[in-house]
Amino acid sequence: MKNSKFFIALLVLCVVESKLHSQSKTDIALYNIGLGSFVGGLGAIINKKPNEKTGKVLLKGLLQGGGGGYLVYQSKNLLLKIPENNKLEYSWGAKFVNSLGISIIENASLNNDFWNKWHINIGFNRLEIETKEKIKFKYRIMPVALILTGIFAYDHKFELEKTLRTGEIIFSVSKKFEHAGAVWGKLILLEKNHLDDFHTISHEIVHSFQYEDFNFVNTFLNKPRTKLLGKSKLGNKLDKIFYFDLQAPVFGAISS
Repeated sequence: MKNSKFFIALLVLCVVESKLHSQSKTDIALYNIGLGSFVGGLGAIINKKPNEKTGKVLLKGLLQGGGGGYLVYQSKNLLLKIPENNKLEYSWGAKFVNSLGISIIENASLNNDFWNKWHINIGFNRLEIETKEKIKFKYRIMPVALILTGIFAYDHKFELEKTLRTGEIIFSVSKKFEHAGAVWGKLILLEKNHLDDFHTISHEIVHSFQYEDFNFVNTFLNKPRTKLLGKSKLGNKLDKIFYFDLQAPVFGAISS
């Protein structure tokens, strides 16, 4: 029963996510705050320690996750500055705010204090800062995002300037897409004739951010993943090297 409820919740979230592209700012704000709160509360219960009270853990997760969701909304709102000012560099500000929000939601869903761990993802690279006891820096690779980047690096042009200006890995292609661009995991593909289209670029960056909206899949599966990898030295090493972006099958590799 617990597993069925879990997968039903994932399905509902995926459907809601797919319906939001044409909604108002208020709807999107409520969605992001609601998603963060839901994820924080449910994840906190899943990762609750045996001696903790369910009600207290749930309330903390709901409030903390909702706060993170508000920051996620504001990060997507900041991306509107790109076409308004014709400056791609606004993407970096949005990226930092988004990373703060997602980090807070992850901490909530793991039943941790909101300041325990911070991260920022640049393409398939995940940079982490742990602050619980002492400050620790960690670099990990997201394997699904890495594989997708490798696949498209083979026969597509890497846009270094656009990547440096946005903080998102961008490739250009000659063929036409239905929507002038597409996102595969954390990789952005743009038609060559839309490389200077600020509306298209900001739109695709939103989808790149949405890939991280589903990071909660990793927190929900944290206990079994830790238990599985902790059984061997190889598993421990893999866990130190990789941050398994398990949300990929749920979110779907493509968003456009």
